This record gives sequence, C-alpha cells and structure tokens, in this order.
Amino acid sequence: MTTPASPQASPPDLDQPLRLHPLTYLDEGEEVTVGRADIDSYGLFPPDGAALLRRLEGGEPPRAAAAWYTEQYGEQVDMAEFIEVLAELELLAKDGEKVAQPTGPVRWQRLGRAVFSPAAWVVYGLLVAGAVAAVIRTPALMPRYQNVFFTHSSLVALMLGIVLGQVPWILMHEAAHALAGRRLGLNSSLSIKRRFYYVVFETALDGLVSVPRRRRYLPMLAGLVVDVVVTSGLTLGAAALHDASGTAGLIGRLLLCMAFVVVMRIAWQFYFFLRTDLYFLAITVLGCNDLQATARQVMRNRVMRVLRRPGSMVDESTWRERDHQIARWYSWLMVAGYGFLTLILFTVAFPSGIRVTEMAIHKLTHDFSALNAADVFTFLVLNFFEPVIALYLAIRAWRSRDRTKRATAPAAPAA
Repeated sequence: MTTPASPQASPPDLDQPLRLHPLTYLDEGEEVTVGRADIDSYGLFPPDGAALLRRLEGGEPPRAAAAWYTEQYGEQVDMAEFIEVLAELELLAKDGEKVAQPTGPVRWQRLGRAVFSPAAWVVYGLLVAGAVAAVIRTPALMPRYQNVFFTHSSLVALMLGIVLGQVPWILMHEAAHALAGRRLGLNSSLSIKRRFYYVVFETALDGLVSVPRRRRYLPMLAGLVVDVVVTSGLTLGAAALHDASGTAGLIGRLLLCMAFVVVMRIAWQFYFFLRTDLYFLAITVLGCNDLQATARQVMRNRVMRVLRRPGSMVDESTWRERDHQIARWYSWLMVAGYGFLTLILFTVAFPSGIRVTEMAIHKLTHDFSALNAADVFTFLVLNFFEPVIALYLAIRAWRSRDRTKRATAPAAPAA
C-alpha cells in the first residue's frame, strides 16, 4: 500500500522580506540564544547566524541578507535551509497568521518580586536561625526517621500525614520556582512527570535560556529555599507544642513528621542524574546545554563499541563541545546513580512494601471489623499509588514513543 506524500510548502520568495515574530536575543559569546518569549521557543545560533537573523528581522530580503553575509564573513549561506530552521522554531509567521504582539508583564510578577524582596529574605533568615536555635535547645526536634511514626492508632492517619501532608509543601516548592521566574517576566507551567520510579511535579521555565546565566540561579534554587524555610517553620511550630499532650501533642508530632519528609526531599535534590533542581544549577554553572542527553549518548556509543556495532552509534559531531567534555565523566556518575537507586529499590523499597503489607494484613486478621478493613485498604492504596502512577507514566511514554516511530517510518514501496 502506498502512502500519499504530504503537500510540500512553496519555497519562500528570497526577494521579499520575511514576516518574523518579535524575537529576543541573548549573546553569550560563542552562542546567541534567539527565540520567542510568547511561546517559549528558542534556538542556539552562532554569532554570525544571529547577525544574519537580525538583518532579516529588520526587513532585509533574504537574497540581499545572504549577499551581505558573504561580503561580511567570506562564506556562502544556504538561505533556504536557514529559513527552514526559522520555520521549525516557529520564528516565522505562517501565511495568514498574525505576527505576535510583544509580550507584556506576566501575571504574578509583583508577587514574585515581593516573595524574593530584601525584606522577605530577612524574614526567611530569622525563621532558619530560630529553627536552628530551637534544635540546639531541644535536640528531640532534630529531623529523624522516628518522627515519621507520629501515631500508632491508625494506618490511614499515618499515611495521610506522610503523603497528603506533603502536598501543600510540594506545591509551595514548585510555586517558588514559578514566582522566581515570573519575577523576571517569564512564563511558567506545572506538570506531573516521572523520574525513574519517582512521580514528581515539575515547573517548566523554558524562558530561562533567554536571561543571563547569573539571573537563572534564583529560579533554579527557589524551591530549595522554600523547602528550608518550610522545614524551619514546621520545626518552630513543633517546638511550640513540644511536650504537649492530647491533640496538641499529636499536631506537634505531625509537624515533625512533615519536616523530616521535607528534609528527605532536599536530600533527593542531590540525585543529579534524575534532572533535579541542582542538576540544572550544575549545568548552568558548567556552561552545558543538554548534559543528560549527551551523557546517555556517550554511554550508548561506549556500549556499541564493545559490541562492535559502529552503525548503531550516535554521530558525535552533533554534540556541543562543552557537553561532550563534561559528559565523559558525568556519564559514569549517571550510571552509578541509577545502579544505586536500583539497589535501593530491591534492598529497601520492595522489602519495605512487603513489610507494611504484612503489618496491614496482621492488623486485619487480628481484629477484623469494617473500620479496620477500611483503614487497611485505604492505607495500602496510599502506600502504593506512587509506584503505580510511575508505572503508568512509563507505559504511556513508551507507547507514545512507539507511535512516533511508526508514524515517522518510511512508507512501504508500492507492489
């Protein structure tokens, strides 16, 4: 069966000016980031390519701009291919499409500036200092795993404190990233994704590539800042209720439980290979663009060399020099990290899951009642919903890639 070819777009008239959307430029020496802030579409151009694009944006026809480029740099430019790249990045206005209007102030920009104002930093510092002083005065407030078991009366209450009790702090973490970006006038979006067998919330700040590197650090670290402040606030709240009995004592223990889990999320950020906040901070400091993808391809090429399959190797000429340089050692760190998490999965996660299931069944068999049955069932659902969601997201991603491969596969020749 033959597949009809899609209609080809008509070649651009090289003697007519192009219609370009409003563009932003960030010159970083060897590369210039150019893109559209309204849809967060950006590309890396060499300085001479950015200069050529500026002339096109200024209204110069492509043929005349190409002649200028040859005169200026002593090289020919394939203008049709250059225009194709602009179209792929959606920098060109299509036929019948209106040119985008320059973006104005984004929502919540004032709030972002207030949250990270000098006065706010003073408040954050006082909270952290107060929490440190409280822990020194009362060592029992120190985050420790025993704090997780803040109640023994109900398995559901225990899981609600651990799982659902983290939802507001996770949202505050991501909101901090978004507000730090909005403070700079950048758009942001929140999504649910998977990191190995973890389910995570992720704030997209693609527009960060359009601001100088020194201004990217706060949006990347804003979530960690909030985590430290939240831990301090929960510790101070628990300190106020320390040694209390009844409901007040239970609330104090719940606060310590939530503080410990937040501390564990802070530690999780050091798993660079899961593309955490600290990973993005590191690649910004190191001057990399897509270190993770390059490291995967470096490792793939190593495996293909061992298997003597050079035809399956990735073309190394497509890698940025800085990414390749760092990926040589980072790829081994990435493999070690995934190996460590796999070890944790089989030595801690699986045994822990079996243990809590045994606890639930033990409680049910020794005192079967409708209340206990509901308690145990809800506990098991809350305990296992994250790995189930992670598995679902993995299967969905695999199916999506499979559909993409089939859609881009060449059509079978006609019989």
